[in-house]
Amino acid sequence: MHTKYLILFLSLILSGCLTNEPGQVTVVEKSFNNVLNDNQNNSKAKVVSGSKNWSLPVAAEILKKFSIENNHPGLTYNSALGQDVRAVRNGEVVYSGDKMASYGKMIIIKHAYGFYSIYNQNQELYVSEGDSIEKGQVIAITGNKPFYFEMKKYEEPINPLKYL
Repeated sequence: MHTKYLILFLSLILSGCLTNEPGQVTVVEKSFNNVLNDNQNNSKAKVVSGSKNWSLPVAAEILKKFSIENNHPGLTYNSALGQDVRAVRNGEVVYSGDKMASYGKMIIIKHAYGFYSIYNQNQELYVSEGDSIEKGQVIAITGNKPFYFEMKKYEEPINPLKYL
């Protein structure tokens, strides 16, 4: 008899944990950037880092921004010859080489959660396939062509300015 009362008592207590009303969820966006335009008609922009998880690949002005419509799935930087190229986040090098001539010497780093970062038009590469990379680590130096950077989520190009 006591077992029935115990089960009834526990059922009443636990039923108060169930509700049909949805709880409130707060999402805090921390992966954004502030883009400061030199003027309204100028496509050049400077980026101010807004996230602690990502960093900039090169310290240079952006010449051309991400645009799927204009077939430009990355950022072109006004880099100088011999500038440090840094990893934007911790990851593992999945490609380091120059097999695609139009991209110059290239590095691809795989990051957590399906992110990839691609660093193109380098003069010299300091990392090899399989290397573990730390955010901010110098992985290459820029060449004579403007440095080009892309990011992907799995296979889809994404706008790097949302993360850097």
